[in-house]
Amino acid sequence: MSAVSKDERPLESLSFREYRRDDLQKCVQITANAWPELTRGMPLLSVEWYQGSATWKEVVCVSEELVGVLFGRADSDLPVLDRLRITLAHVTMYLKLLFGLYGRVPHRLTVIRHAMSDDRRIAANTPDVGGEITFLVVDASYRGKGIGKAMMSRFIDHAKKNGAKRVSVYTIDPGSNLGFYEKYGFRVHSSFRDGFMSFVRKEEVKGRIYVLDIE
Repeated sequence: MSAVSKDERPLESLSFREYRRDDLQKCVQITANAWPELTRGMPLLSVEWYQGSATWKEVVCVSEELVGVLFGRADSDLPVLDRLRITLAHVTMYLKLLFGLYGRVPHRLTVIRHAMSDDRRIAANTPDVGGEITFLVVDASYRGKGIGKAMMSRFIDHAKKNGAKRVSVYTIDPGSNLGFYEKYGFRVHSSFRDGFMSFVRKEEVKGRIYVLDIE
């Protein structure tokens, strides 16, 4: 997932650092503002879900103010025990959703069923890439300044140094900035119906897997 601007202009004085636990609420706030139609009142679930499966967790700041976050994963960073940890973390989040700890979500069992089905579909349709961007969002006040591109480039450099030959990202249409990925050089690998977002938004939503060759 991502929320960035198509018209990116350079911005000086950016600083990058590792995501910390106390960044959670700021990231939730940015996510809620960026994707009100996507998160449907569940920005905390969105941030926790993608943070839990990431090996690369980085935020970008302007004058010490957090303005963007990127979560990603390089397969070489992910030993067997970490894969088990991610699975357990996702099960825990499904249980929190089921018991209402993410707020009043109608038809929770149906929501969970669609989400699990989409996870399987994404896994089945994603090629062997070696690296994946799972979450990318920039504060609305700072879009169009090259921040998304800078964060993307840093992760791709990391993935390449760790043996990845390609990087993938899953996003949806309508609702995400597909032009940002295409401008960067990503190309559509596969597309299919996103059951979770189609159910939540009450309209047909298509999921797309984009892939970028980085060799």
